[in-house]
Amino acid sequence: MKPKTPRHHKRWTLRLFEWGVLSCVVLILMGVFLRKVQHLQAEAERLNVQAMVENLRAAVLLAAILHQDRDTVRAALRPGGNPVALLKEETGLIPAGYLGELDETDPAQVAPGSWYFDLDEQTLVYRLRSTEGFTSPLAGPARIRLSIRAADDGQSGVPPLQLEACEPYRWRPTK
Repeated sequence: MKPKTPRHHKRWTLRLFEWGVLSCVVLILMGVFLRKVQHLQAEAERLNVQAMVENLRAAVLLAAILHQDRDTVRAALRPGGNPVALLKEETGLIPAGYLGELDETDPAQVAPGSWYFDLDEQTLVYRLRSTEGFTSPLAGPARIRLSIRAADDGQSGVPPLQLEACEPYRWRPTK
């Protein structure tokens, strides 16, 4: 076996340096990519939740206007009723990750990305997966609470019902 020359040792050191620089560049690009994926997941969740809330509002409105005479609708179509029951009655759909009606529920024990109807507080709750850009006055895990309430119209004898947030929340799109 031939002894290694200084030139060979210099080339080997240069190759190690090139591989180190290449590894650093690849790791930086992977970090940027993963950050972008996290941002896109948060944005997708925000848009999906907003769409589901609008679907629930539409189901409450449809039930109040068109189908208030059905027994299954009448049970849920009241202040504090379950809007998911109305959505299921009107469209046959339920939110993905809906756990059903639960009582004595600790929000910290509910899996992120889940919807459930809290029987104690008579609210529909969504537990967020990603809190990026989300602000709410609620303590504990990030969540949105919605309930069916009588609208403050005062124009008719029986006020229409609406699905409203229990607490104000802001979920701004991230950049």
